[in-house]
Parts: sequence; C-alpha cells; structure tokens
Amino acid sequence: LIRKSEAKVKKAQRALSRKKIGSKNREKAKLLLAKKHEKIANQRKDFLHKLSRRIVDENQVIVVETLKSKDMMKNHKV
Repeated sequence: LIRKSEAKVKKAQRALSRKKIGSKNREKAKLLLAKKHEKIANQRKDFLHKLSRRIVDENQVIVVETLKSKDMMKNHKV
C-alpha cells in the first residue's frame, strides 16, 4: 500500500517539475505533492503504532536493556 503511495508521489513530483515557476498551476501541484507526502508519513506512523500496539497486547512483559558497546569492548574475555 505504501509502495503505491510512493509511486503517486513520484508522479506528482514529475508533474510539479514540469510546471512553470511562479504559476498558479505550480502552486496547485505543490499542494498536491505536499498532501501525498503527508499521506505517506501518516501511513508509516499508523503502521508503527499498530505494530507497537500488537507487541504490547500479545506480551505480558517487555524488557528493554541498554547496552554500551564501549563498555563491552573493555573486557573481551567475559
């Protein structure tokens, strides 16, 4: 679904590049392109939200560990 939206952005970008600078039609094309970019951003945000929601719902405990590779390199024998 996101690939389809990206193709639409491509098409809108090409249409915008063909318009004359400073024209009303260029402004319209610019708005159209901005809307398509916003749609993709929203789709990505929605996917991440749904995914994180699913992970939280399916698991009872979620553990996050902060590892510092710098500290791990100090003693390579452990």
